[in-house]
Amino acid sequence: MDLHEALSIKPGDVVTLVGAGGKTTAAMRLADEIAAAGGRAVFTTTTKIFEPVPRADEALLVTDDEAELPARAPELLASYPKLFVAARRLTEADPDFAASYPWAVQAHKVAGPPPEWIDRLASALPGVTILVEADGAKHRLLKAPAAYEPVVPASTTLLVPMADLEVLGKPLTDEYVHRAALAAALLAVDEGTAITEEMVAKLLAHPQGGLKGAPPQARVVPLLHQRRGITPTPQAEKVARLLLAHPSIGRVVVAALRAQKPVLGVFTPERVAAIILAAGTSTRMGQPKQLLSWGGKPMLQHVVDTVRSAPVDQVVLVLGHHAPQILDALDLSSQPPPPETRVVVNPDPARGLSSSVQVGLSALEEDIKAALFVLADQPAITPEIIAAIVQRYRQTRAPVVVPVHGGRRGNPVLFARETFPALLQVRDDQGGRAILAQYAARIEQVEVGSDAIFQDIDTVEDYSGAIQVRRTS
Repeated sequence: MDLHEALSIKPGDVVTLVGAGGKTTAAMRLADEIAAAGGRAVFTTTTKIFEPVPRADEALLVTDDEAELPARAPELLASYPKLFVAARRLTEADPDFAASYPWAVQAHKVAGPPPEWIDRLASALPGVTILVEADGAKHRLLKAPAAYEPVVPASTTLLVPMADLEVLGKPLTDEYVHRAALAAALLAVDEGTAITEEMVAKLLAHPQGGLKGAPPQARVVPLLHQRRGITPTPQAEKVARLLLAHPSIGRVVVAALRAQKPVLGVFTPERVAAIILAAGTSTRMGQPKQLLSWGGKPMLQHVVDTVRSAPVDQVVLVLGHHAPQILDALDLSSQPPPPETRVVVNPDPARGLSSSVQVGLSALEEDIKAALFVLADQPAITPEIIAAIVQRYRQTRAPVVVPVHGGRRGNPVLFARETFPALLQVRDDQGGRAILAQYAARIEQVEVGSDAIFQDIDTVEDYSGAIQVRRTS
């Protein structure tokens, strides 16, 4: 896999690289790959870089004329698949560093055009990939952006925050981290602290760190530079998994940017499903509690809507008793995709809650790594509560994650795939309680700040009390 494939770059993308650890090297490599694959690429900057020395298939356009840039770029790209764009040459130079560079560059630097020019250039070049280096790092391994940076074009479709994993174990000082004091403040640690995987991930995913200035439409794919080895180290994998817990990050790439085959690994979020258990008889309620009104719609509809707006990858709704009546009352088509809601019916719900758990598990897609079991009578559960549970799983990959409030455990509870064989052996109404005991030493707890996780509506009195709480909250 090439680097542009690992980053999932598409023709016409505006790819903005920020952070530290080889932005220029990454951009040069991406331009080469895109051209070799038959595409066209523009490499520019909103800060300053060493002036590239064009090769046979490259052109350089240096202009401070706003009109000349979109006028000449298509003409040059018709003859050269790679185009370097700058606004003006600078007197700033570093001959020693330029001489050690893996691509031919001049000793002096060039300044890039304003971001608005890049936006207009992107409009003028449909199908051309534009690569933008949006900040500097003074050749450090990690960085925190100053108030005036990064300068991210509004047209950015892919933001690539970067870090060099050589920084792990190093002290958080200016020797290794550009603007170490700012980084320490963002991380809430002291300068000089040994840099950990958690610190790298937190800085890259921080809204004032690696995600600063990210346009709302931009995909985010962090790029971790690992200089040694042919596969990601355990430390690299840990940073990647921590990053994937962030809702804005869809994948993480680990690469040796100067290696012949740079891509060492691509990490994507472990897919999590939500299984809504709604097969009960509602005996004590005297009517299907799934259809009780909550906020002007059936309580189960409210639960389904909540789950679908949370960060889960598949939704399975398990019905049993009163299934036809409940289905008639639900409007599943109105739910915004993704994900779709798969409805399955427990043929024998009298066997207890465990039977519905097992019917739900049997409906999961093969690549689902964990299942969150949501009860149909907990309409006060919010997408934020679900997100907190899923995030903790993706951070830790614990076999069980439970929400807590005030020291008490509640629902919904998440079970990783390694527990599924045991869940399939549970009988009657035990649900997951036996599994909680089996995995007691490895359970992760996440404080959710809400007593909604304790809600249990089994009787008319329970329902009346829940409605009263809802009205007063």
